[in-house]
Amino acid sequence: MLTPLVFGLAAPGWGQEEVTESPMPPAVEASPGPAGKLDTFDQRKKAMLEAVWEEYQKSGGKPGWKNVFLMAGALFEMGKVEEGQRLANFGLDGLQPGNKINRWITGGNSGFAAWPGIDCYIRYQHLMDEALKERFKQTYTSAVFYRRFTTSNHVTMAGVTRYLAVQTWGAAAFKPHPEYADKVYEALPPDKQKSTRWPPSQLFANDDPDAVKFVRGLVEHVVKNGPGEYASRPYGAENTLPLLTLAECARDPEIQLRAHMAYEVTVAQLGPPYLRGHLATFAPRSYPDMESQRPWGIAALAWMYYGGVTPNDLPHQWALRAATSKFQIPGVVTKVGTDRSKPYEHRALFSGWNLNHYVTPKYVVFSRSPKTALQNKQRYPFQGQSYPCGVMWEADPSLCSQLWVTCPAADDNTSDKNCPSGLHTHGVTSNEQEVMYKNALLWVFHIPKDFRNPYALGFVPGGALATINDSEKEGRIYLHFGNVLIGLTSTSPFEWKQDAGIKAPAGKPPAGSSEFRIAALESAVAMETASPEEFTGKTPAEQLERFKETLQAKTKIVLKEGEKPTGVYTDRAGNTLECAFDGDDKVNGKTVDYRNWPIVENPWMNQTGSEKLTVTDGKATRMYDFVNWKILDEK
Repeated sequence: MLTPLVFGLAAPGWGQEEVTESPMPPAVEASPGPAGKLDTFDQRKKAMLEAVWEEYQKSGGKPGWKNVFLMAGALFEMGKVEEGQRLANFGLDGLQPGNKINRWITGGNSGFAAWPGIDCYIRYQHLMDEALKERFKQTYTSAVFYRRFTTSNHVTMAGVTRYLAVQTWGAAAFKPHPEYADKVYEALPPDKQKSTRWPPSQLFANDDPDAVKFVRGLVEHVVKNGPGEYASRPYGAENTLPLLTLAECARDPEIQLRAHMAYEVTVAQLGPPYLRGHLATFAPRSYPDMESQRPWGIAALAWMYYGGVTPNDLPHQWALRAATSKFQIPGVVTKVGTDRSKPYEHRALFSGWNLNHYVTPKYVVFSRSPKTALQNKQRYPFQGQSYPCGVMWEADPSLCSQLWVTCPAADDNTSDKNCPSGLHTHGVTSNEQEVMYKNALLWVFHIPKDFRNPYALGFVPGGALATINDSEKEGRIYLHFGNVLIGLTSTSPFEWKQDAGIKAPAGKPPAGSSEFRIAALESAVAMETASPEEFTGKTPAEQLERFKETLQAKTKIVLKEGEKPTGVYTDRAGNTLECAFDGDDKVNGKTVDYRNWPIVENPWMNQTGSEKLTVTDGKATRMYDFVNWKILDEK
């Protein structure tokens, strides 16, 4: 059994979660994106490169510092050498200690720019003049941005950057910047230096200053446990794309091969829950009330390989790094992220979470369970900056199109007490557990009396074509969102005011969004979904009424209170879901075997242990051997 990476309990070589690190995502907006169809990788690549050039010209050669090295690489890729050099120099301005461009560069980590910078240098140095190459050397050998911080994306970017910088210029070339050297650290006695939390900021780690051990461990960890900060919109790409950098920039052929395998596997793992723009899965670090079908961050990387709704702001997407790469996913993998012809189940075990999904042509139900961690006597602490279990669906990308229920980690942006450690945007806690089976998802809440948010919170986006609100009378609400019908049932009645808005939004609340709170320390909540085509009716309201009548007649929810409260839900098809808090989960009377949960399992992919992963499209099979580090193709 793999040792799961539990939030707050760092596994070797990996970091704990901490506060948010980058600007909020933009409000959900309607934007047509590039004109024309972008059905192939080459079409999407062309659109991204053209968008960079258009942005460069529109801005008068000053397109901003965000992702500037990726944009410089795109210009080099297009043969626009002078412009690429100009942007690369501007990027280096933001890596000088004490500059006013990059707020991270006052002696701390600057991986968001330093990693793309070393990537740009290694791949395009043959197009750079001597002055620019010398400036890269001076910047990276005197830098103070190699310090290993705590979050997975910081650790990954810093380690990969350090490894490649030493590979490029040699360890002897490194001398800390005189004004930003670790003077406080250096003043400590030797025994205190060994015990202090952080090593000097010019090194990656005391026991691995050049990050060689880390890079080897990184690829091993990813193929056996899944990518760091999986599906996190703001941080997932920064965990994944450094693997592509290693695959294309490392000189060690063994590291190159292993990084290539790790990157290809990670891209494949994004495929099963991807729904033409939606990355419909639990994300430990994302914004819970901002997700539309318009992809951004790691979801835009999935778009690069699988297509779907085009992202906004193409020049500043992390997926631009993939657009300048020679790497494309093999044909056998493409079906994983594109075939939505019929419903299927997808299970995964990433970072210790038991992930479950029911993927249909128009919507995806998804959940996560901590039961593997609990069986290993580990408990997940609260996790802010997250959305938990729920459903996402196809919709106008100007609308938010996800619904979730949780016991929130934070629910008041004005109170420091309610936003511990600076975390925000609702998040999830260890006060809830779930089980799901196909269209049905059951939550059980067991909340301590003194917890700051003694209730379950539900988020309902705007844009419903029809609604039925029986929340106060029956503890039920029914929603029609065009491509999905949703029925929510609680063991405790609650109040849902559709026009009340959001108390603690992640950013500008999407239009029409609302929420409800179930004021009970112990409760059970069930969500059941359906395709509207299953129910007769000339209007959405009529279809929703038929859906309501069916759920009222055929479904039932019960909460058995006690030391381990247990929820039981019977869905409209007669399936029974049972979730015992800190106990067994059952589906149709059979205990769910979390201990033997697959790392990946769906109609195209299978990985039940740490030794190999197989991917098939029904005609060809691709096998990734993680023992001998080989890729084997069969037809």
